[in-house]
Amino acid sequence: MGSRYGAIWKLAPGNESPVLLARTGSSDCKPEHSDVPECGRPLGLRMLNATTLVMIDLHAGLLAVDTATGAVRTVLDGDVMAGGRQTDMLNDLDVDTDTQTVYMSQMSVRGWPLSDLDVDIMEGQCTGRLLSYHIPSDKAEVVAEGLCFPNGVQLSADRKYLVVAEMARYRLSQIALVDTELARKGEKIVLDDATPGFPDNLRSHPDGGYLLAIPTLRRKGGQTIEILTRYPTIRKVLYKITPKAFYRLIDLNMQYGICTHYHSNGTVLNTYHFDDFPTFRGVSQCTVAPDNKTLYTVNRLDGRVVMTPLA
Repeated sequence: MGSRYGAIWKLAPGNESPVLLARTGSSDCKPEHSDVPECGRPLGLRMLNATTLVMIDLHAGLLAVDTATGAVRTVLDGDVMAGGRQTDMLNDLDVDTDTQTVYMSQMSVRGWPLSDLDVDIMEGQCTGRLLSYHIPSDKAEVVAEGLCFPNGVQLSADRKYLVVAEMARYRLSQIALVDTELARKGEKIVLDDATPGFPDNLRSHPDGGYLLAIPTLRRKGGQTIEILTRYPTIRKVLYKITPKAFYRLIDLNMQYGICTHYHSNGTVLNTYHFDDFPTFRGVSQCTVAPDNKTLYTVNRLDGRVVMTPLA
């Protein structure tokens, strides 16, 4: 797991003491250096093979970590172009280990600084993209465009689709990677057009389908983001005269979290709620162990990793 100050930690099952695996930035960085570019900002992490971890660092791009030595190297930095635009502002990733292809979500092509990323959500311009990077050929390509602040990504079990959480539209979608019976390559199929809150990270479930983390719920009557999206002129004026912190306060209040298990067709199969698991407040990732007996959650508010027995 990654921290806001560039540290990557390894946590073994049954061991409550994490071990420092690597750093994406300066070794002098401490927890109080949250979101400092020189320290790094790890986001999505996946195993490429038995000894290599690939990960997204918001400031440094796509990185590879040797799990034996902790050595970090750059695989793809944000200056590399794909579709005529830079490949910066990456968030999550998944890996097709057979083809050595990394699929990544690019939140926005507008180049916002980290401190203003949530403004992109408020504006709702939907300039996000899904990218692919083929490691053997060193080639980056655009998989899909026009996405609304894409966050978590997950390959389907048959690797024909890439499922993505569109955070700014409370939407779970899948993009066809090849021509299928349901869609042509590059086309989008909406699985859930009304998630109950901001959709965050997305991972596969051992029983099939996907597990979506929702760190904060929508409010009755609609979030400020939803309301202002309907009135672009009013929204533009308000952004000029109202501090950005106001919107963060009223829309990003993470008091209730949910882990939602989706079928591959978008049907909700199960949900795990804050009412039953208080540690779900601010949950940013939900992962079920392969034996289906343990749910691991990551809390984005305090950085805790919590193990919850399911059986």
